[in-house]
Order: sequence, then structure tokens, then C-alpha cells
Amino acid sequence: MRSLGVKVYVLGSFTIDEIGDELVVGGPAYYSSLALTHMDHSNITIVSPVSDIHRRLVKDLRVNVVSVGSRTPVFKLTYVDGGRRLVVLKSKGEEIRFSDDVLWLMKDSLVIVSPVFREIDLNLLLEVRRYASMIALDIQGFIRRLSDGGQVSIVWSDDVYEALRLADVIHADLSEVPGVRGMGEGCRLLSKYSDAIVMVSNGERGLVASINGSYYYVPALPGIEGNATGTGDILLAITAFEMFKGEDPLKAIAKGAVAAGLRVGRDRPPWFNGYEVEVLALKLLSRVKMLTS
Repeated sequence: MRSLGVKVYVLGSFTIDEIGDELVVGGPAYYSSLALTHMDHSNITIVSPVSDIHRRLVKDLRVNVVSVGSRTPVFKLTYVDGGRRLVVLKSKGEEIRFSDDVLWLMKDSLVIVSPVFREIDLNLLLEVRRYASMIALDIQGFIRRLSDGGQVSIVWSDDVYEALRLADVIHADLSEVPGVRGMGEGCRLLSKYSDAIVMVSNGERGLVASINGSYYYVPALPGIEGNATGTGDILLAITAFEMFKGEDPLKAIAKGAVAAGLRVGRDRPPWFNGYEVEVLALKLLSRVKMLTS
């Protein structure tokens, strides 16, 4: 396996999330990078707008930051039955733009591309593809649009399908895949547009993954309840990081699923460590099922 000195870049915004009566720091820049530090990885660079509150937070994360602005998104999250959530964008953040010098630093690295609301566009992703060794993509920020009252809705465009083709690892929540009835169907649909490893998740029901044309059901950790905010970010970050080190893809996905599940059960960090993720992933692998075509 590769050493832990490999470079990881996280492209995506910090956010402020209004959950009930609480205002909490969130966003892929937070959840992905903090999850990676729990796995004792130290060569992490966040590329994001950074407000004052996030700047203070970053000092404690042991990560590098390339600030591309100061205005970060504000969301209101309301959880409903089955772990689903209604998302309202209260304030939009800045678009992510950076120089060729930053692109050059991404050469031969893992780049996690995880926008929350259209702050990354296809042109930037095309530029990153020229330099990155691996791109891990969460589609949520590419497909979000605003409807009445600021509520976020899902709209797919031609750019989304092109983005899928540029990625090596893809994550989508089932609610984000149009016109499908389950995770398996959603995973098969996305796999039509990309040769990447694809994960379609559905909260406590687990996920379905496509690996080299085969499909696998990976259950969630059993008996865990709590706050699921950030679990998609953690699933993608840990899975991609483990794959980038050379881990078997299915085991890497199991590690990502374990890390995401432990975060649900532990509201405050540290959510997990590398040893328990390894042990629980081996147990989870014994419950993985290969799906028929």
C-alpha cells in the first residue's frame, strides 16, 4: 500500500448548518478533512472559501488551507421520516476558483470534489482532471437548484453526466438519482455514464456499490442512531483515501461505511480511529452480498 504521505485535496465549501435550534459548522471541507485526520492522515489541503469562524476551526484540524474567498453557504436542514432531510439554502457561498499554481500542486494527488451548491463547475473539474491521479466526486452540489422559498431541489443537466465521466469514485444519495426505485437501480443507472466505482447510499439501509461491472450490497452498521449530517462526505473521503493507498475497493468501501456509521453514533469528534474502522470493516465485509445483474 502507498505510504500515508500521499497528498489529498478537498474541493468543497465549509458551511453553517441550521439544525433545529442549533447552528453548527459543516460542509465537505469540514467532514471530509476531519474524518481523514482520524485515520492519521496528515497531508490534507482544503480549497474552500473560509469565513472567520471556519478559520478559527481550521487551526485545530492539522490541515492546510487554500482560501478562495470568505463567503460560505448557510443551510437549514430539517430531518424527516427515514433519515431523509429537507434542505433550504439561506445564503449562497462563493464560487471556487484558483490559480494554475494550485492546480500544479494537485499533480499525482487524490482530489475529493464535493460541492454543496454549484460552487464548482464542469470547467474547473476538467482542469483538475488534467493533474489529479484520482478524483472522488460527490454529485450533490452539481445537481442542486433553488425552488420556492429557497428549498433545494434536484435537477440533472448535461454537465452532470460529463462530470460522472471524469471521476474515479462517485457517491450519490438515493434521493439524488432521478427516476429510480432503489439503490441497485440507481447504481446501475450512474454506471452507464462512468467507468468509476459508484456508491449509491440510503442512510440506515446501507449502500450499493458498482466495482468493475459487479454490484454489491453493503449494509450500514447495525443498531446505530443519531445525527447523519456529513456521513456522505465521510463515506466518500475514507473510501477514496483507502483506495488511493492501494486497498481492495470493496474493503475500502466497507471502511468508508463503518466510518460514516460511527459518526452517526458519536455526535462529537473524534468519531472513530483507524484501528476500530479496520476491525469493524472486516465484520461488515462478512455481511456484504453480491447482487445479480
